Amino acid sequence: MKAPPMLAIMAPSFNQPSETFIHAHVETIMPKCTVLLCEDGSGAERFQLPVLSDLDSYPTPLTSVERIWNALRYRWRVTFDQRIGGANERRARAFLQRNGVTHCLAEFGPSGCRSELFSARAGVRLFVHFHGYDATVLPRHRTWRRHYRRVFASADGIIAPSRYIADRLAALGCPRNKLHVSPCGIAPEVFPLTRRKAGQVVAVGRLVEKKAPLLTISAFVEAARNHPNAHLHMVGEGPLLDEARDLVASECWESMVTLHGAQPHDKVRALLECASLFIQHSVVAKDGDTEGLPVAILEAMASGIPVVSTRHSGIPEAVLEGKTGLLVDEHDEVGMTAAISRLLSTPDEAESMGLVGRVRAQKYFSQIIVAERLRAIMGLRASNDGSSNSQPHPPVVPNSEPG
Repeated sequence: MKAPPMLAIMAPSFNQPSETFIHAHVETIMPKCTVLLCEDGSGAERFQLPVLSDLDSYPTPLTSVERIWNALRYRWRVTFDQRIGGANERRARAFLQRNGVTHCLAEFGPSGCRSELFSARAGVRLFVHFHGYDATVLPRHRTWRRHYRRVFASADGIIAPSRYIADRLAALGCPRNKLHVSPCGIAPEVFPLTRRKAGQVVAVGRLVEKKAPLLTISAFVEAARNHPNAHLHMVGEGPLLDEARDLVASECWESMVTLHGAQPHDKVRALLECASLFIQHSVVAKDGDTEGLPVAILEAMASGIPVVSTRHSGIPEAVLEGKTGLLVDEHDEVGMTAAISRLLSTPDEAESMGLVGRVRAQKYFSQIIVAERLRAIMGLRASNDGSSNSQPHPPVVPNSEPG
């Protein structure tokens, strides 16, 4: 009997709490036929899969000569060649061959560049999954554009989380026939239908420029002036957390806004279980940093919560304007306030939007659907026991719903 296909997933690490989409890829695409490659192996043992770590690592220099050598290696890699070579390339190639790997999924553009040489030499098909920053900020540098052109030419497929990001990659030179769109997925079964506590508004995400947390807070507070029971629960940490705290304290908004900082997923789910509205004002940051399709928005939709957000990147591909939520232009604080106020004032409309969004999240954005979509893209078919299994193509995410 022919051996089943084996998948290698390459990532910088598997220990980042915010990168739940990578964890889901490990657990759902080929759950018993997967091996892992990474630079930082801490935390990867939780998956109980074969792991090759310390790839392309820079050992702590003990002498000035070693420090100079590390600096030269880094400069060479950044400027000329991102591919893992030398002893690490041989380690990675032997690891793939020893485990019978047939396909490699590289998470993030730089990981794709680093995987290129050992994948080719091992006869493994390479697919590179971009996510956001790697497709919008890094290409501002000429060297990254050159690295990407090489991987576009050699990879078997390039995957983007939204049509917006796919268009950005095409503009960088990726052939359209290699481009595939596959949003990251969520586990809708762990998000019960919200009990819709009147006035409870939730925002979840890192407090960074591209999520405009200060504008989000200000827009909410202005809307809440006419809704005395409204309260914003903002979850997340980041470089703008202290500034957000200062804003709330200086304006005496503590009765309307709670900044929770980073919280475990159980706490986030508990907040969503009572929420009547989810808000996120995503924008393009000054350095070009852009969202792919925020997972927090999909989790809110899975909970039956209407979304107020922006016409930014892949968000309109998930949030159907006027059907599952309301969208405004980036930096439109007045429009954001009006949209929040509208859904706080019309609970029946908000509930209806939330229910439509819940069906949409379950139908198109579940981790099971995403895993099947990725298997189709990579030419894999596998059931949970790792055996071959012919399945229909997963549904394509439409830009609108009938009716």
